Amino acid sequence: MEFNAIKEVIRKFPAFAYYSLDGKIKPVVEFLLDLGVPKEDIPTILSKRPQLCGISLTENLIPTMKFLEELGVDKKQWAKVIYRFPPLLTYSRQKLQATVDFLYEMGLSSDNVSKVLTRCPNIISYSVEEKLRPTANYFRSLGVNVALLLYRAPQTFGLSIEGNLKPVTEFFLEKGYSLEDVAIMVARYGALYTFSLPDNLMLKWEFFLTTFYPKTELIKFPQYFGYSLEDRIKRRYEIMRKCEVKVLLNQMLSTSEDDFHVLLKKKMQKKANV
Repeated sequence: MEFNAIKEVIRKFPAFAYYSLDGKIKPVVEFLLDLGVPKEDIPTILSKRPQLCGISLTENLIPTMKFLEELGVDKKQWAKVIYRFPPLLTYSRQKLQATVDFLYEMGLSSDNVSKVLTRCPNIISYSVEEKLRPTANYFRSLGVNVALLLYRAPQTFGLSIEGNLKPVTEFFLEKGYSLEDVAIMVARYGALYTFSLPDNLMLKWEFFLTTFYPKTELIKFPQYFGYSLEDRIKRRYEIMRKCEVKVLLNQMLSTSEDDFHVLLKKKMQKKANV
């Protein structure tokens, strides 16, 4: 680690300065390297969770890692898992088990629990009773398949119900969509609620109103909100408009650049032959 990086770690966690280099820090670094963590990622991991160096390898880190593997974490993905969420190995077994039990309670299969823990390990940091369960109850009240949402977009369960989730629901209801419509949109695109209302949803909605697409098109393809407004949505819509043809919203956005132009060419030829 560079000197400035070490100073920043000590600033955030002063106890790091007292850790033995040979007795504490080096063994943890070697442990991470053995798991496949790239050497260049080590400073980032230790900066995010310097407490790792203060935890016993033999009594805590390694047993916790084995326990998580038993719970479903893919042992081949440890490097990515730890980089995504360095604190994972510092949680108690009781906390880890409680989260996994909740996932099973919501209806996830063992295979899907494994994928959620691997893709979104920070779900472990969410309180079951104060965060996960209330969020599950909220989405269930909307008619959303909670197990499917947990699998597809577990990060949604870290958002505030009052500050994030309800405003997004109200936004779509105000635009004329029903709760059933919203549930369908979430089922088709779990990440829908993770987008900023003022910086994403509102801006893309305003542009959508200038297009020829009916509102029902967003129920069919809510992924619209996941594309860049300037680089993808506006640019492709303008190209299509100049070609004086129409394609479905999902065709306009989800196809590769080459396929998009091939599609437009076919539409133009078909139009010319009419």
